[in-house]
Amino acid sequence: MQKRRLGGRTGLKVSVIGFGGIPIIACSRNEAEKVVRYAYEKGITYFDTARAYGDSEEKIGAALKDVRDEVVIATKTYQRTKGDAARAGLKQSLRNLQTDRLDIVQLHGIDSERILKKAMGPNGSLMTLKEARGQGKIDYIGITGHNSCVLLKAIKTGEFDTVLVPLNIVNRTATEELIPVAKELDVGVIIMKAMGGYEGPLQYPQRDARLLGKPELDRVVRKFLRKFFGKFLWTDPSEFITHFGKDGIERTQRSLRFILAYDIATVIPGFRSIEEVDYAVKVARDFKGITSEEKETYKFGELPPEPFCRECRSCMPCPDGIEIPTILRWDTYYSFYNIKKWTRDQYPKLRTKVNSCRECDECQRKCPYNLPVINMLKEAEKRLS
Repeated sequence: MQKRRLGGRTGLKVSVIGFGGIPIIACSRNEAEKVVRYAYEKGITYFDTARAYGDSEEKIGAALKDVRDEVVIATKTYQRTKGDAARAGLKQSLRNLQTDRLDIVQLHGIDSERILKKAMGPNGSLMTLKEARGQGKIDYIGITGHNSCVLLKAIKTGEFDTVLVPLNIVNRTATEELIPVAKELDVGVIIMKAMGGYEGPLQYPQRDARLLGKPELDRVVRKFLRKFFGKFLWTDPSEFITHFGKDGIERTQRSLRFILAYDIATVIPGFRSIEEVDYAVKVARDFKGITSEEKETYKFGELPPEPFCRECRSCMPCPDGIEIPTILRWDTYYSFYNIKKWTRDQYPKLRTKVNSCRECDECQRKCPYNLPVINMLKEAEKRLS
């Protein structure tokens, strides 16, 4: 298994494929421990979990307790304020993971400047993490979220050693500023949502049984994820064959190759079977860079042409109820990634369309990128309608 440095601030070396701890919540304790242990035996040394992920911490802790010093375990806290609740959460994570120290604890789901300010304030949960670090219970502090603009501001404060952010073929805003700045600051970059997750349409298609596993288990995982993250975006897989190959295995492996070609430390796909671990490990072992054909197909290293929305959500809420970032994201799918059928199917389902816009100009005044938002919405409606 190839390894990369998890930023200079940690000095840790981690496997380029990590272990995402959400899917094992749908497995029995015995099955989950087998998968986690198998991943370790295949060379995976970075394991990502969270208190919010059901019994994921407990399963990972049980599987790795005898090799604790040979792996890096990262967990998370959803607490936003310091105090007894935050301390109790850390104690519970230590018990669940059967360890006396946590390699990395991350502020979980910091997706707005308001939440960031609260968590980093004098009474924020960051203070509890720093206190625990001073006591030797935590080695490093990280941050996670889905908004690259917010995460960029966070790492510029110098308080964070790692950052966990989405990156995939239809969501590459992290490559514009966040990843380069993280490299300058020696902050370790971990990638989630390699197949799109709840943010985009690259998740495993519903009829891709080879990777989905047992349907009843998938329902458990989807229900759990919707509770925390909202509605999934499912697609007709035929639109993605160009990018990801003819079946779920090939699409998954191509997605991971796309991520590994960037200057990141590790990517954490979720696993719930030995077969899935094997598919991902093979990518890491064989990876020597992407081919010229892949670069052309993926438009590797490119961002959508200006003007395009970074989904910082500074424009929200819209007084007219228009979901501006969603519409502009779908328009990017349509015009830059050539995902036409799916986006045209989605747009009519919106409760509020662009034609409800009264052109108050509030979105354009708020946009930190000075985008002509109103005109972009009108052009998007022409295409998506």
